[in-house]
Amino acid sequence: MLDLIDSHCHLDFDAFDSDRNSVIERARSKGINQFVIPGVRHSNWGLIRAICNSNTQVHACYGLHPYLAGEHTDDDILQLSHWLDNNDCVAIGECGLDYRKDQADQALQLKFFNAQLEIAHVTGKPVVIHSVRATEDVIHLIKNYPDLRGMVHSYSGSYEQAMQLIDLGFYISYGGAITYDNARKLRATASDIPLGSILLETDAPDQPDADHFNQRNEPAYLVNVLKCLSELRDEPLEQIARQTTKNAQELFGI
Repeated sequence: MLDLIDSHCHLDFDAFDSDRNSVIERARSKGINQFVIPGVRHSNWGLIRAICNSNTQVHACYGLHPYLAGEHTDDDILQLSHWLDNNDCVAIGECGLDYRKDQADQALQLKFFNAQLEIAHVTGKPVVIHSVRATEDVIHLIKNYPDLRGMVHSYSGSYEQAMQLIDLGFYISYGGAITYDNARKLRATASDIPLGSILLETDAPDQPDADHFNQRNEPAYLVNVLKCLSELRDEPLEQIARQTTKNAQELFGI
């Protein structure tokens, strides 16, 4: 039996309101035994806490997502610091930058990202980073905090950028995107970077693998990401499972 960690899944999203416990049990039946939930907005933190309190194998992160930067306020940053003083978590985030045209103002994203990097620096917690078309800026900003560690989830940058992030103490996380044949650059990078720096995720309910295109994603499908990575790297499935679980345990302290 595999022993895997879904290092990034949104079990708090309303897509799982009707069957959240069943989703967790389906994943466990496939060998996914621990789950990390990143926070995206202030209003969801309480639900994340409740889910984690009812299941010791689910682990909380708290943060403010760049996609929602137009919704966040300065008070949310103050509330984040206060929340972390009073609630356990394994990381800060999901935070970061998303430079697609339909996303929030970049200056606003940078403001909230920098604030959360500072909180991660002060608390000593890892940081969970969302980066789309912004990898160079992410690298530049985290260099301001030499002691910072964390992960870049659903990685989409180049091999060279991945190696820079690894040198800075960050893990590179892959999900369903690598299962698509047309993701050639992404699949090549996943094949070549050190296994000791890779995490597995689903980003459920988003970003389903090729076998579940246009369907709701869920943590049970992490095994498809694992199988694909094993094929891409020509390495035993069990070896990748063992190492990526160890990587997640070391990063999140679980």
